[in-house]
Amino acid sequence: MKTICFAVFVFALAQFAAAADKKFIELGWDIPDTKFLREHFREMENEGPFDGVMFRVEAKTDDGKIVSTHSGWNREPWKKELFAPALEDLKACKFAKFTDNFILFNATPKRVDWEDNEGWAAMEEKARICAWLAREGGAKGIALDCEPYGENQWQFDATKGKSFAETTALARKRGAQFARGIGAEMPDAVVLTLFLNSVVIRAGRADDPNAMLAKEHYGLLPAFLNGMLDAATPGMVIVDGCENGYYMDSVEEFQRAALDMRSWNGPAMKLVAPEDRAKYRRHVQAGFGFYLDMFVNEEGNHYYRGPLDGSRLKRLSRDLRAAREATDEYVWIYGEQCRWWSGLAKEKPWREEQLKKTAGKGRAWEEAMPGITRAIAWARDPGSAAREELAALKSRGEVTNLLINASFKAIPANGATMPFGWSAWQDEKHPTGKFAWDETIGGGSARATKVAWGCFIQKVPAAPGEVFVVQAGSRAKGSGDLNLTIRWQSADGKWMHEVDDRTFTFVDGKGEWKSASGVVIVPPNVGQLVVLLDVRSQKTDDDACWFDDVEVYRLGNLNF
Repeated sequence: MKTICFAVFVFALAQFAAAADKKFIELGWDIPDTKFLREHFREMENEGPFDGVMFRVEAKTDDGKIVSTHSGWNREPWKKELFAPALEDLKACKFAKFTDNFILFNATPKRVDWEDNEGWAAMEEKARICAWLAREGGAKGIALDCEPYGENQWQFDATKGKSFAETTALARKRGAQFARGIGAEMPDAVVLTLFLNSVVIRAGRADDPNAMLAKEHYGLLPAFLNGMLDAATPGMVIVDGCENGYYMDSVEEFQRAALDMRSWNGPAMKLVAPEDRAKYRRHVQAGFGFYLDMFVNEEGNHYYRGPLDGSRLKRLSRDLRAAREATDEYVWIYGEQCRWWSGLAKEKPWREEQLKKTAGKGRAWEEAMPGITRAIAWARDPGSAAREELAALKSRGEVTNLLINASFKAIPANGATMPFGWSAWQDEKHPTGKFAWDETIGGGSARATKVAWGCFIQKVPAAPGEVFVVQAGSRAKGSGDLNLTIRWQSADGKWMHEVDDRTFTFVDGKGEWKSASGVVIVPPNVGQLVVLLDVRSQKTDDDACWFDDVEVYRLGNLNF
């Protein structure tokens, strides 16, 4: 098996019991509508390694015209009742895995004049209808794509007869209207924008930001955000989705961009009105866009990422993990040339035909880039990915517990008191504790009594890049702090990589027993994984704890 680079294991290896705190949201060229969701939501959850999708909402007017959130940025009003069928579609979707779905609302096709009160009243009502649909339909909120595929709402036009300052004041007013529309129906809405101040971040580094914004393609977008902050309800979350994440190719780039968006003295904050800066800190999250086509396009394409150690999938994995670590919560993952949903191929075969001349050829992503589903799943939530793979291996009988006497049922030989196969250590400054085998608990267990600082120990051969799942059970009486810790040694027993030690806490299990579990990846040059059943702060002879059913499983190498 190939060894993977150090960057592979510098990502969150979440404890099994913990829910993923970061979300991956899918966005594709063929955005599903509510009818497609209703008919295919179960298979979509099986096919896509995501926490949610962006989707469009459509309605038919009295004269048969189709109106859509995909192209609703204009001064034409909507009637709420026309969207009742779409709401029924959403209510019929019983999502289990896709917890964070968003209604995509595009800033297209028209520009609504900043002075057009009637037009912006219509826009406020559209925002309100979208928030109502999201709330009643179980979505997380609204995804706002500010890219003007038609007329540009965001570029200052001096020919309109107003100064830049006057125009920004109007844009701010309209941003407040838009946010009020959302907040009126969904006070706790998440507004996941594909970009905000991050798209004009260089203006925040300028001595005179407004002079630069007056010339920028998105120069009025910061003013619109100021308005949204003015009207944001206390529970509203606004995500700057930083579409520039498409071009980032290292941990450092993603972390720098996140700092630029978050920092009190950063360039994004410099574009926020001083009176709204505290609200920016409370309401705005740093997010990232991620462009899958980078990894299927041919060399020479502007959107191209070549291989890392011979594998483009390995580079995708590294960059996606970097995005996940840098984001506050959301990474939205965009792809144009391939598809995730099999139902799409059946319903729109013409779309696949249209894409045949692209590098992706309209195929399923897994066909175009074998292993991409697993790579995204591991980047999204390593604990869940490992748990699923371990369950599959166990069901096929293809994995075994690597520890000796893991259940502590073996009777110690020759009158020994220590559990067979295990050793123990305690701090020589406080050698008051006792380690022993206890046949009376759990059919056999490891017992520690009055241990100020110590542990049971067992080692397992390990190679760099290998993935291990570790688990253990414990129960306690009296005081004491217990943990399951994994450390590293060279093949000849020298301690290594202390910064990569992993500690997993014991949480509620069955009855008096608690459990700890997690995933680790072996650092470079390591030869042994060391299991430590840690005990600290026991003070009296009545303070005791027991460990049982310790498990270590090797899942192999990720190979990406």
